[in-house]
Amino acid sequence: MRLGFDNSIIFLLKAILFGIATAIAIPKKEYKKFFLWGLLFGGILDVIIIIMLGPILNLTKYQNMGIHGIFGILPFWTPIAWIFVLMLFFYFLPIHRYFLYLYVLGFAIFGYMVGIVLQNMDLYEYLGSYIYFAPITF
Repeated sequence: MRLGFDNSIIFLLKAILFGIATAIAIPKKEYKKFFLWGLLFGGILDVIIIIMLGPILNLTKYQNMGIHGIFGILPFWTPIAWIFVLMLFFYFLPIHRYFLYLYVLGFAIFGYMVGIVLQNMDLYEYLGSYIYFAPITF
C-alpha cells in the first residue's frame, strides 16, 4: 500500500512526539548536557550512517519523503527525531552492567522496529538481506 505525500508528515510527527517526551522526561538543568550528546550521536552520526547505508552501500532507502526530503537521501525530520531519542537513551542509561546490556539490546530492537513500521508505511526500505542485519547497526 503506497500512501505517498500525505504520509510524509509521519517524519514530522515522529520528531514532535520524541521532542515532547524529551521535554517531559529530562529536567531543564540537565537538558543542555543531554542535548549535546543527542546532537553528536543522534543528529550528526545519524546523517553519516544514513549516507553510508543509503547512497554508498545501497542497504537502505528513504522514499516518499514529500517536501521533507533533503537531496532525496533523507527526511529533514529524521535526524531531529534521533537527537531527542538519543537524549532519552543517555538520560535513562542504567549503571549496572547487566541492565546496560539489556537496555542497549532493547534500544536496538526498538530502532529496528521503527524502521519496520516505516517500511510498512512505504517510507523506508531495508534493501536485500540487510533487513536481517539491521539491528546490529542500531
